[in-house]
Amino acid sequence: MMRVWIGFATCFVLILTSATISLAEHKPDGDVGRGAKFYSDNCARCHNARPPMEHRNREWSIVMVHMRIIGRIPGAQARDIEAFLRASNTPPRPPLHAGPKAAERSGRELVGQYGCQGCHVIGGTGGMIGPDLDTVFERRDEAWVGAQIANPREHNPDSVMPVLGLTKGQINAIVKFLRKSQ
Repeated sequence: MMRVWIGFATCFVLILTSATISLAEHKPDGDVGRGAKFYSDNCARCHNARPPMEHRNREWSIVMVHMRIIGRIPGAQARDIEAFLRASNTPPRPPLHAGPKAAERSGRELVGQYGCQGCHVIGGTGGMIGPDLDTVFERRDEAWVGAQIANPREHNPDSVMPVLGLTKGQINAIVKFLRKSQ
C-alpha cells in the first residue's frame, strides 16, 4: 500500500511540475562547467552518453525534477546539470563585435567555461564520455581538431558533443591550449 502512495505522490509532483513549467519558461541558475562534470560522472553511468539534443529544454526541466526525486540529486547539482543540458541545446551565439576582453580569453578559460573536462580527459583529469584529448594530436592534426570543435558531427554523425557556437578565435585558443597541455 505504501508503494502505491509513493507512486501516486511522485506522479502528482511530476504533473504539478510539468504544469508549472508549461506556464513559464524555467531557466536554472546553474554552472555549465560543473553541470558537464556532474553529467559525466553521474548521469552517463546509467544513461550511457545521451546527447542533450535528445530532449527540448522544457523536457529537460521535467526530467531533472524526476531525477531529483528518483536519483536523489541535490538541488544545486540538478541546477548545474540542467544548465549544462540547456546550454548544449542552445549554444551561445558568438558576439557580433568581439571586444578586447573576448580576445583575451585563453583556451584554458574556455575549456573550463564550457565544461570540456566533464566529458574529456585534459591534463590527466576529466570524464570518459568523449575521447582523451591529452593524446588527440597523436592521431589528428590541428585542422581536424578545430573542425571537430566547430561541428562535432563533422567526422562522426553519432557524436553526443553539443555544438558550442564558438568563434574561430575561441576554437583556435582551445586548440592551442590542447596542443600545449600534451
